[in-house]
Amino acid sequence: MKTVIILIFCFAILVLVRCQSRKKVDYELPEAMLPHVKTFFTGQCDKGKILYDLNCAGCHNTRVKGKQIIPDFNPEQLTGYTLRVQNAQHEKNMPDTLVTEEELGIIMTFLVYKKKNSVK
Repeated sequence: MKTVIILIFCFAILVLVRCQSRKKVDYELPEAMLPHVKTFFTGQCDKGKILYDLNCAGCHNTRVKGKQIIPDFNPEQLTGYTLRVQNAQHEKNMPDTLVTEEELGIIMTFLVYKKKNSVK
């Protein structure tokens, strides 16, 4: 019985540490955006980050000095309709049945407002 309690306790500590260590993503939202709108867009960006990690990161992220780097896409690269059509890999790997238009829009919102990579 003591072993079970110790294992549960260790698991709880591990979960807490994991939750605490998650890196918060910074977004570059317009200064003029009202606070409640910023809250909404932050939530959308957080969802977009999760969707990006699940559907896009495997092909688009790079690793620099052990750190995952999400590329900075320009507005032309983030055009909704052409995002799927102009890239054959997107047609194959991201069909409407896997990533809906709404989810694609949320991913694009994340990519538009994520903090840009510093140029070195």
